[in-house]
Amino acid sequence: MWRVAALFWVFIAPVLAGALVLAVLLCPALGVGTGKWIAGAAVVGALIAMPVAWMIARSFAVKTA
Repeated sequence: MWRVAALFWVFIAPVLAGALVLAVLLCPALGVGTGKWIAGAAVVGALIAMPVAWMIARSFAVKTA
């Protein structure tokens, strides 16, 4: 099941990271340290994608069993 989760993570991580980076770019209050906020948002998006991908893979495993 970890292979399926890794596959889902490959697709989910860029989407979440991109959404969080876009949120940083759209927030004018974060304009001073944008470089730090963009890097942090990308890392947080990739980390949040891990449990999301695992839950989706687990739901697929339950449906096939």
